[in-house]
Amino acid sequence: MTDHVDNPPPRGGGRLDPLQILFWVSAAVGIGAAGVAITAGPSVGQAGAVLLVLVAAVGMVLFFWMSRGAGRQHGAFPERGVIAASALLGGRNEHAMIEALDEAALVTDTHLSPLVANVAYYNIAEAAGVMGESDRPPMMSRLFGADPMLSAPMFRLSKAAQLGQTRREELPATAALTGKHARFEACVGPIPGGYVLWRLRELGAGEASAPDDTSRQIFLDDAPVGFFAARPDGTIAYMNRALRAVLGLGEDPAILRVRDIVKEDPSKLLRRDRRGFGPTPARVTLRGLDGHETQVSTLSFWPAEDVDGTSRSFVFFSDAEAPEAAPAAPSARGSGETDEVFAQAPLGIAVLDGADPASAALLDSNASLMEMTQGRATPSAAFADLFEASEGPQALAQRLRQAMNDPTEITLATSPPIAVHVHLARSADGRSIAYLLNVSQQRELETRLAQSEKMREIGELAAGVAHDFNNLLTVVMQNCSYLLRRHPVGDADYPTLQEISDNAASAKELSEMLRAYARQQTFAREVFDVGDFVGSRQELIRRIMGASIKYEIRHGRDLPYVKVDKTQLERVLINLATNARDAMTPKDSPIPKDGKLTVRTSVISAEAARGLGHNPIEDGQYVMIEVEDTGSGIKPEHAAKIFRPYHSTKEAGKGTGLGLATSYGIIKQSGGYIFFSSKLGVGTTFRIFLPVYDPTAEELEEIAAKERALIAPPPKDVAGRGKILFVEDQTAVRRSIVRNLKECGYEVEEAENGEEALEVLGRNPGAYDIIISDVSMPIMTGPEMLQEADPAMIGAAKVLFLSGYAPESFSHMLEQYPVHYMSKPVTMEQLVGRVKELLAA
Repeated sequence: MTDHVDNPPPRGGGRLDPLQILFWVSAAVGIGAAGVAITAGPSVGQAGAVLLVLVAAVGMVLFFWMSRGAGRQHGAFPERGVIAASALLGGRNEHAMIEALDEAALVTDTHLSPLVANVAYYNIAEAAGVMGESDRPPMMSRLFGADPMLSAPMFRLSKAAQLGQTRREELPATAALTGKHARFEACVGPIPGGYVLWRLRELGAGEASAPDDTSRQIFLDDAPVGFFAARPDGTIAYMNRALRAVLGLGEDPAILRVRDIVKEDPSKLLRRDRRGFGPTPARVTLRGLDGHETQVSTLSFWPAEDVDGTSRSFVFFSDAEAPEAAPAAPSARGSGETDEVFAQAPLGIAVLDGADPASAALLDSNASLMEMTQGRATPSAAFADLFEASEGPQALAQRLRQAMNDPTEITLATSPPIAVHVHLARSADGRSIAYLLNVSQQRELETRLAQSEKMREIGELAAGVAHDFNNLLTVVMQNCSYLLRRHPVGDADYPTLQEISDNAASAKELSEMLRAYARQQTFAREVFDVGDFVGSRQELIRRIMGASIKYEIRHGRDLPYVKVDKTQLERVLINLATNARDAMTPKDSPIPKDGKLTVRTSVISAEAARGLGHNPIEDGQYVMIEVEDTGSGIKPEHAAKIFRPYHSTKEAGKGTGLGLATSYGIIKQSGGYIFFSSKLGVGTTFRIFLPVYDPTAEELEEIAAKERALIAPPPKDVAGRGKILFVEDQTAVRRSIVRNLKECGYEVEEAENGEEALEVLGRNPGAYDIIISDVSMPIMTGPEMLQEADPAMIGAAKVLFLSGYAPESFSHMLEQYPVHYMSKPVTMEQLVGRVKELLAA
């Protein structure tokens, strides 16, 4: 509020001032002399004209002196209230009695212009630092200007002063005056002579507040949500009408405890959260007198200065609607408790001065609403101005009036916009209470859920497309391999066939990237040491970076094992190394210059990862792989989109935009996390967090056997001999692969689906050296065929699955059964090489 209003007070308090009379006489003489000098110059002569002009000049000097200098206090243009203040401080000191008061006192006129104050008031004003250069005391509202929570009571006191009413306000605790939290009581009332007396005193620690009016006592009983207050022993001190109606209680219920109305452990509503996390949410079941049970959500809180430990709980009913209000019951609380709950409530509450929310103004608002509206919910502000009116004022007014009957979602005019549910309740005196629940987080969760559902649908679409597309590519690649053997190097058709083969391989890479982003890949997870894995790929990464970029690997000590797909993790490292190389390549140069790539491995806890600014991440231990470059960095406008598909900062033709999206999908499907930090002109660091895995004794023995095989590999018989059962439902795929296997010297028998394969195995149990089968087939899938087959049918045959897409459950089968897997599409050379490897093992 301001220290004065627009209506000017009567100057001089109704008395004639001799200085004013002298000024106006001098001004009139000066103006008259100037007129005579202008109109009758020849008549009065030169000397007379000069004299008249001199008199006019003196008059004008006196005019400006009185209007700009002493006149502000004694002349024609005194400041508002100055003459009255001078009279009070001079001989007419009928208000000097305020010095006898033992509390701070201030006298103003009815237009809220400060006149005089006692020494106690001046001492408080000086302590608050609001005296300024004026010799008059500041208004009481300026004393509390540093605390916006006191603007509402100051507004009510000022309004009462203008109306000539007496009002007393117990102010919320504030540190604006003494530097420490203290409570004050402010009083205002008219005194004879057309003046207003303001008083301010500090309340003692145990001093009770005086009764206040009932302007806000309606909001608890009329709230559309339930509310109750409970003492530490579980006794319910107060319960509003909405909650009593749900429980079937009368207007004056007997003494109840929380355990009488809550089916679960009542301590969750009575136990204060000592960690300072604010209100405590809970999901409980209410039990009525008739045995009816209602699922509700509660929000319990304790006021900051509460000394008796009483908890306050809001109850949000499962049907999002409070029941019909029961007849009014006598209030079981005093105004002090009402004010405390109003101020400490975890939802926004406002008191409006009228029944129509579209035209009503705010009389009061609590701290939650002030924070929610970013300080705009001040007293006297229009309630409708708190909301966005993008559809027009009429549409907003209609939505606000709709909230009087049903909860309505409206957007606050904040930055960023906040979605709230608005509830309105009327009082008997024509006022309204508005309740605002912040639902922005709920809307964000719904958006994320919708996005998650969209990603799941994209994944299913990608899986189906990838399966059919990879089958087509398999036919192309198998036939191309067959023709390349018929048309070797030097043949006129060889370049064309080789180009077809190369483009088919590129199409395979795009399909795998799409499946990786949609997290629909089939992983063959292995247990291995990350340090050994990164070390074995250093030559590959060095070739990617080129000779002009320095490459360094720093291994951590005692790295634990991880269990992920080696091939997929290698793809992630290659993508990150490629992006780092491009970031360190100047725009005007085709090759990178003067850069450095550093790859580090270490073990880190989730808490330490959060300390690096990476969140969310689940608790536990992780193996971290850092890929750091000294490139140009990532611009802030690209940072939020860096993992999106087809978002690329590279020049046209220099990237697909799927590299980082693919890497993100692979790491997330592996149960890990990938984050980055970047600084323009310095570089970028990508961090991969893979969960630590504790291998079993069998897995440790398998790791040791692989290491021994690397040192002394066993001899292999690579001759193309053996009997194969090939199961595939796609005729073109089956014919092309069977033809190539037969040409390589293998004896091959075909089956169109799982059931036909079981019949073939039944006729020739244990007769095959290797069984090659598609995973996804109609009638019976490959894994179902393997589970239905008797062990005698399989015999000593190795099992190799091929698939363009396999369900997620298939990855678990690869870990549980001794089977092998290859992802379609495959060339003839790749397939025959794997067959020879399995037969020789």
